[in-house]
Formats: sequence, C-alpha cells, structure tokens
Amino acid sequence: MSAWHEDDAFWLDAQSFIFSEERRRQAPAEVADVIKLLSLPAGADVLDLGCGVGRHALEFARRGFRVTGVDRLSPWLDIARDSARQERLSVEWVHADMLEFQRPAAFDAAVSLLTSFGYFADPLDDLRVARNVLTSLKPGGAFVIDLMGREVLARIFRQRDWQQAPDGSILLEDRRVCDDFAWLEATWTILRADRRTEHRIGMRLYSAADLKNLLTSAGFASAAAYGALAGGPYDLNASRLVIVGKKGRPVLRR
Repeated sequence: MSAWHEDDAFWLDAQSFIFSEERRRQAPAEVADVIKLLSLPAGADVLDLGCGVGRHALEFARRGFRVTGVDRLSPWLDIARDSARQERLSVEWVHADMLEFQRPAAFDAAVSLLTSFGYFADPLDDLRVARNVLTSLKPGGAFVIDLMGREVLARIFRQRDWQQAPDGSILLEDRRVCDDFAWLEATWTILRADRRTEHRIGMRLYSAADLKNLLTSAGFASAAAYGALAGGPYDLNASRLVIVGKKGRPVLRR
C-alpha cells in the first residue's frame, strides 16, 4: 500500500489550500529572509527541494539566483514551468523524489520550506534525504529546513480547524498527536459543491534538538535552530522551527 504522500490525488485535491493566495504573497518576504539568514551571495546556485508550484524557486530566480526546483508531482511542475515561461525566468525544473535526488557539489544552498520535510514513516528516510542534500551541496553550503516544530505545536495545538478557499471549497482538519508526540496524524475533509473527499495524512514532529542531531548524523558540520526564517532564537516566542545545517569545508593540509 502506497504512503499517503505518494497519493497524487491528495495533493491535487488540496492544492488550493496548500498554495493559498496568502501563502503566495508571503513568498517574496520568505525568500528575502532566507537570503539574509544565509548571507547568500548574488548569483548563487539554489536547490528548492519539494518546490511545489514554484513559489520560492520563482522568487529566487527573480532575484538573479540560479535555481533548480525538484518535486515528485508532475502537474505542479507544469504550473511552475508555465509561470517561469510567462515571466521569462530561467529555472531548472526536475521531476524527482527527494529520496533519490542528488547532484554532487552542485548547490550553494538548499531549502525545504513550508513543512516539506518529515513525511516518511521511517525516520531513516529523513536521514537519507539529509544525506542526499549534503552530497548535493558545495563545501560550505547550507541546508534550510522550515517546519512546525514540536515545541511550537504543543503551544498552539488545535485539534480541529477549518479554512475556506476563494472558490468556496472548505477544508476541515482533525488532528491528533501520536507516539509520545513524535508523530502528527490528521484527517483532511474537503467539501466542494459537487463532492466530499477525505484524506488521512501524517508527519514526523521534530524538536529542535532532534532535527539538529539528524543533520549532524547525516554529516553536516553544524546545525543551528531559529524561531523563524527571519532568524531569532528558538524559544517560547518562536513561530516556526528553522534549522540551518552547514556543510564543512575540506581541511587543507600542508
């Protein structure tokens, strides 16, 4: 039986909620924060892992970066390609699974934004993704992971929630934490005028310490935690868990 995140029907059904207009408007500020957080030099090579419809990849390209967007969902990549074509932006779009994608020493930075990390039931698969990214980074490169940290979720947790898309469709979310707060399960019920669909999803809940340890276990030279893409401490005021892993540089021996 396929894992929930391999079900294209879920992603396409939920697209209007995952890529809401508000989230699209936030992309320029989020990219600006990443650039500042990493002190990313002009024209750097950037990997957007789990790029979706290209919100962040396109914004990096608008700012003059060389960008590769990777996603396993072909329809989303088609939307991203069309957007890049309309704006005459040069972006490489790659149809691939993050469990498999790697390009040795190709990128100055890699980003995994909007909770695109931690879907796998086996935590060793998360480690595999981190190792793939490490391989793909140039020496001194950085990997930014942005997700909802366990500590933040515990503070703001709501068992049930709902939202409405501009087309009038409604999303009802019912959530529960499992495995001693290591895993979040949710049922997404999407109501439209002509149909009702239900999807069950899940994701790993990482603490800052756990995610830092995962990156260092994967071989990153260091990992630091922040409370937002704009930086700041990961403390009681944090809105997100942002981890920056740095790849080491080779030691020159005389």
